[in-house]
Amino acid sequence: MEIVFAKYREIDIYNIYAPKCIVNSSSALSTYNGNKIDQSSLEANNYGSRRMRIFGGYDPCYSTYLQEYFNKYQVQKSFHANTRGGTKSPLKWQVCSDSILRTYNYTNFSVLPIYSKLIKGGLRIWIYSGDADGRVPVIGSRYCIEALGLTLKSPWHSWFLHHQVGGRVVEYEGLTFVTIRGAGHLVPLNKPTEALLLFRSFLAGRSLPISNV
Repeated sequence: MEIVFAKYREIDIYNIYAPKCIVNSSSALSTYNGNKIDQSSLEANNYGSRRMRIFGGYDPCYSTYLQEYFNKYQVQKSFHANTRGGTKSPLKWQVCSDSILRTYNYTNFSVLPIYSKLIKGGLRIWIYSGDADGRVPVIGSRYCIEALGLTLKSPWHSWFLHHQVGGRVVEYEGLTFVTIRGAGHLVPLNKPTEALLLFRSFLAGRSLPISNV
């Protein structure tokens, strides 16, 4: 696993096909596992970053900007958060907190029994996953869903948006699994139009379009 995660550090684990943020930051999202990029690395890549082709308005450094913004005193004051120390407070907001993750007490080994209970209760459940997500890969979600032992209702097939394949979908009795083509961990950020169709279809009780017309 150490070899696998070492390779993940070379790219963005949350979107394996997106450019990686090269801005020096302590953000857990932009610097996986807290590994900061040194100044020499930043300078060496500076020219290339100006010419980097970024798709669909996506900025790989979004979490860095968020972290800087939410650590501004006036912003925190407006939220009535972290105001005891004023501008001298040593506490810093992070997108993801490794310290919390390391000390979190997992009381449930698996959430699969919860899904089984919800399905038996008649709840309509959709699980979606970007197929470029390295943090929660599609293959991992597939293994978990298949472990539920649900009856197959409709085999894998494509769904469409604007005459293009939006992803794949498979339906089981009580659960539907949808993938979004080209999206990473944060589907609405990477593929906002596809995400909107996904949410609208679920809320309206409709299936995703399966015809390329």
